[in-house]
Amino acid sequence: MTSFRTTGADRRAFTLVELLIVIGIIAILMSLTFSVMYGLTTQAESEATAATIRKIDGVLQQRIDAFNRAFKGARADAAANIVRLKLAQQNIHGVRDEVIEILARKRSYRFEFPQRMAERYIEEHASTSSKVPGMADSVFIAVAAPYARDQLIAEGTANPTDADVLGRVTSNWAKHDDKTESAEMLYFALTAAASYGVGAVDNDRFTDREVADTDEDGLPEFIDAWGQPLRYYRWPTRLIDMNPPTPFQPDLTDPSDATDVRAIGGLERETAGLLIRGLSPPPLTLPNGALPRDLLLTDPDDPVGRLYSELERLNGANGKPVFATEFNETNYHTPDTWHTPLIISGGADEELGLLEPTDDSGGNFGNLAQLKSSVGSVRDSFTDNITNRNRSAGARR
Repeated sequence: MTSFRTTGADRRAFTLVELLIVIGIIAILMSLTFSVMYGLTTQAESEATAATIRKIDGVLQQRIDAFNRAFKGARADAAANIVRLKLAQQNIHGVRDEVIEILARKRSYRFEFPQRMAERYIEEHASTSSKVPGMADSVFIAVAAPYARDQLIAEGTANPTDADVLGRVTSNWAKHDDKTESAEMLYFALTAAASYGVGAVDNDRFTDREVADTDEDGLPEFIDAWGQPLRYYRWPTRLIDMNPPTPFQPDLTDPSDATDVRAIGGLERETAGLLIRGLSPPPLTLPNGALPRDLLLTDPDDPVGRLYSELERLNGANGKPVFATEFNETNYHTPDTWHTPLIISGGADEELGLLEPTDDSGGNFGNLAQLKSSVGSVRDSFTDNITNRNRSAGARR
């Protein structure tokens, strides 16, 4: 029999260099595959978030339209009388009726579409205490108490008492994170607040991937596909005019008063346009040399500027009251500035680029969508943000 055997000279092993080359190729292929898969995942999450925001915005617009149709007659008169009382309590007298009517609508709108708990709480508990400190009773009754009752039942308490529910709501509320508040209040406004004739929103309208209680405070909030709470800015005027005069109180004795000279810079307009598509262009000089009013410096609720005129007239001079004590950026928004409700996700990087909607301390106007830092520093964070008014969400206006 013939014996066959392979000699050492016939067997050839891989060299170290060859092994390193193969490993390198595999690593490159894996990184390319990971990048493609990550991109596909991010795209899917972005599309899901955009769909959620479009759904929320559709319900919000229905509610706003219903509010606008209903706010007239006896309802508008009652709201105006409340404003007169509030002004009198601050020793603000002599405000024109047409200004009170505009302010009454804004005050009612703020109450029905709150972005902060305080906007419901203060109105409901000006002279009485609430069931849970810091929580509006309307929110307690409509959202927090049913949520707590369901929790107790799921844990084995078949018939929770009112005391049981109150205790659970209180312990839940102690976990509250301000970052979730605007999304919680938006959820409340769309599912549990006054509907003004619009049909109630079915709880099944939104899925578990769109609503969650991320801070476990007993108040569900709208979330994006990355599990982060959405943010809601009712009047994002600080995004439109990023550097308005502060304080916003006209001085009639000074003809060059800075509050009378305002302009929206090109960079401001371009940056705001990343979050709100279709902003009006800057005005062009007319043949006679006049410059028309910038539409971004026009309040859609007050197109002729009656509120600003009242700020100039009642400015504390010669014993007059100070109208700015009531109408200011903390209570409402920047005067004579265009606004529209803004619902926003920070995107995959979770970088919002704006102050939180509850951040109104130390001169901040997070309630009005103030930038977190300078324009140049935040523009990159805006590029993957998804809002109800930018291209990412399919906005047309």
